[in-house]
Formats: sequence, C-alpha cells, structure tokens
Amino acid sequence: MKTGSRPGKTQELDKRRSRKDERELFSNLPDGVSFEHVTCAEEKSLICENTLRNLPEWFGIEQAILDYVKGVREQFFLTAREQNEPVGFISILDHNPYTSEIYVIAVLKEFQGQGLGGELIRLAEKEIMHQGSKRYLTVKTLSDSHPDPFYQKTRQFYYKMGFYPLEELKALWGEKNPCLLMIKSLQHCSR
Repeated sequence: MKTGSRPGKTQELDKRRSRKDERELFSNLPDGVSFEHVTCAEEKSLICENTLRNLPEWFGIEQAILDYVKGVREQFFLTAREQNEPVGFISILDHNPYTSEIYVIAVLKEFQGQGLGGELIRLAEKEIMHQGSKRYLTVKTLSDSHPDPFYQKTRQFYYKMGFYPLEELKALWGEKNPCLLMIKSLQHCSR
C-alpha cells in the first residue's frame, strides 16, 4: 500500500477494478454456449478426463490427471457446453463452512479467451454464496517462481478474477512444481 493512501479507498478501487475486469470477461461469451450443473459422478469423471487430456501444457502429469478424474466425482461440478459437447468445466471442493476451493478448472484451448472460464467461476461463486456462510474461494496453481508461460497466463486470469496470492507452498507438489495458493474474498460478490 502506498504511503498516505486510505485502506478503505484502496479496497474499493480493487473491487471496482475486479468488477470491470469481470464484465469484460463475460461480454464476449460465444453464441451457443450453455452451462450445466452435472450431478452424475461418471459424467463428471468423463468430462474431466477428456478435457484435461486435451490440455497437456497444463495437465501433463498422468497421476495428477487420474487424481482429478477420481476427485471430481463427489464435488460440485459445472460444465460449459457448445452444441451439447463439453468444452470446459469447474469443480469446487468445500473445505469448511467458510472456505471453498477451485479443485480444478479447465477450458479447451480453442475456447480460451472467450469468457468461459470467468463465467464458470462466476456461476460457481453464485452457488457457493447460496450456502450462506462462505467467505473465501481459494485456488492452487503453479507459482511464478517457476517460469512456465502457460501458468503465467493462468495466474493473470486468476488476478483478473479477483484472486490474490496468499502463500507459496514449495513442498506441496515438490520443489520442481512450487504451488501458489491464491484467495478471493466472496464478501463483495453479489448474491
């Protein structure tokens, strides 16, 4: 924070900036895209596996893919579809009454940059907020101490969505894959 700035004003500017970025993300959604809450465990796993296997730049570790495919089965799950074909998804893990985590989110390359990931997060936040006591949404991603250009784009996306770095966890995924824990307050999100 700059010397002499008022915390309340800085926070309000951050909120307005975040809302402006979100409006820009959602204004370019392609025609024919729909979003659906998926409850069938097998369908969640199938959508997850097919999507992740088509994104080797982000999901190139086989055991991680298998873990996600298994892990999404019991989690809240939304998918984005174009002409009824899945083109992206988000899965949310509830940690406690106050915090949820983006367990995994993925959008096929040809649909990235069109607002689908942002809309998936917005819709998931709306669902989380209906639970009443949720205050925070977290996400784990590859830290900026790793030079991966694909994850640089991912972190920029999360910044646009209102997430802030909380902590680097070097031991979680191993020294070669330092994890960045990011957090977003849901208190300013509209219900």
